[in-house]
Amino acid sequence: MKKVLRSFLAFALILSLSLSRIFAAGASLYFYPSSGTQYVDNYFPVYVYVNTGGNETNAYKAIVTYPTDKLWITSVSSGGSICTLSIPPSPSYSNSQGRATFECGTPTAYNGSVGRIGTITFLVKETGTATLRIASGSQVKKADGKGTEILAIKGTATFTLKPPPTGAPAISSPTHPDQNAWYQATTAILSWTKPSGADGFSFTLTHSSKTVPDDVSEGTETSKTYKDLTDGVWYFHLKAHSSGGWSAVRHFRIQIDTQAPDEFEIVSDPPADKVIDRAPTLSFATTDKPSGIDHYEISIDGSDFERTTSPYRFDWIYSGTHEVTVRAVDKAGNTRDASITLRVKHVPPPTITSPKQGEILPLFEPLVIQGKVVEAGTVELFLDDRLLTSIEVTGPDFEYTYTEFLHPWQHRLSATFITEEGIKSAQAEVSFRVDPRAITLFGITFPGWLIYGLLIIIIIHLLLLLIRYLRSSRQQCRETDEEVEKIKRNLEKDLDKMEENLERTVEKTLQDGDERKLRGMEHYLRKRIKEADTEMRKDLREKLDRIRCHPTRRRRRPLQLFSRLLSRLRKKH
Repeated sequence: MKKVLRSFLAFALILSLSLSRIFAAGASLYFYPSSGTQYVDNYFPVYVYVNTGGNETNAYKAIVTYPTDKLWITSVSSGGSICTLSIPPSPSYSNSQGRATFECGTPTAYNGSVGRIGTITFLVKETGTATLRIASGSQVKKADGKGTEILAIKGTATFTLKPPPTGAPAISSPTHPDQNAWYQATTAILSWTKPSGADGFSFTLTHSSKTVPDDVSEGTETSKTYKDLTDGVWYFHLKAHSSGGWSAVRHFRIQIDTQAPDEFEIVSDPPADKVIDRAPTLSFATTDKPSGIDHYEISIDGSDFERTTSPYRFDWIYSGTHEVTVRAVDKAGNTRDASITLRVKHVPPPTITSPKQGEILPLFEPLVIQGKVVEAGTVELFLDDRLLTSIEVTGPDFEYTYTEFLHPWQHRLSATFITEEGIKSAQAEVSFRVDPRAITLFGITFPGWLIYGLLIIIIIHLLLLLIRYLRSSRQQCRETDEEVEKIKRNLEKDLDKMEENLERTVEKTLQDGDERKLRGMEHYLRKRIKEADTEMRKDLREKLDRIRCHPTRRRRRPLQLFSRLLSRLRKKH
């Protein structure tokens, strides 16, 4: 009997171990709710949960797909998640791809059936049926030191999407106007329209999105105020009564978060408890309930906060002690700060050997910058707080020549050194002066009075040459005008004399009446006209060419005169 009992107990133990292994074999990712009816233009949340199937787990990746023609994501949140670590840029979503992603983890292993991974808020765009799916690529990792993948079931959710209810009042809120946003205000004011024929309203405020108000009228008022609401998601449900009975129910969501994000620490690499010998990387993360973390901000040594992400990598950091503050901001604007003190090893600034402090440089002298550093790295040079250049140095000496013009009087040259590990020194600084009383030209320095005197002499000489040239040009213009006038008078005189001789000859021939002489005169006149035309044209063109080649050829008057003379000559002949 004892042997039978021992055998039975052994068999039961083996069976229980086997069953535990079977039931702990796989995890699932699923949605809540997994079904329901939603209306166009309404917002509704869907939660992504993990059921570990009895396994200890610590890393999760949920990829959710949805139909973008029916639904539109307005926000994703890790508020209330079992995860305390998120892998950027998670949580994220893309309405163009119809995809949302949660990728996160927890340093403390989770084993359970209702572990929230995140929340997705959808806006209903069109009527129809919309199905959400946990897509391939999703993961649940076992906390076994190996990251064993144990996801066995990928859940779905299906929603029926209908047109907005007819005859139902339209709801709004002056205190919480955006149903998709989170607010710190704990007093909510709800207002609604009064449909035609309505004689009463029934309403209630709950944490469920599916609540239906009872059939007892609360009166005809069209507003309601709720005070001292606790944190979380609230839904205001409203329907109107008329002679035809009760209308469909309208829902309005209110999201409240008055709590700061959870406390967190900043982790530095290298560790902050020792003197840091390279530019550090800061890692940080926290959680927030119920709205979730919106973003992080960072301030270094009391500077203004700027948005950042984890990990934060310094490109370089000044040697010395620094106070770094990271601020976590949740979706309602609540904040939580964490600080860390960084002690960075001392790096000596570079030594500027040229120019020396107080040195005086001649005008136009190139600025030769020379100095020394203690190790390999980068030297940054600044002139009057403006970055000149960055020089990579491998040895103890560096040099740079600045050839651009330096205006006279005082200048400030500074230099910093950045090690190859990203530690930046304090600034080394010298002041120098550019003195216009000495001038460097072609590598030779001259007294300023000599160069300025030569410049004055050259300018006076050029002015005298210009005056002489202008006077000469005016004289040449006058001579040209006189010559043109003389040519004009001679040509007119010759033309008049020729015309007079021709008229006498023609009159005499006509009086004689001899046919032979008339023909001879006609031939003679044609010949003389042709010869005179050729000679005058040649003579006029020679004079015109002379004028065109003259320094004052841009004056138009001589050309115009000759053009008129040529025209007159053509008319007379």
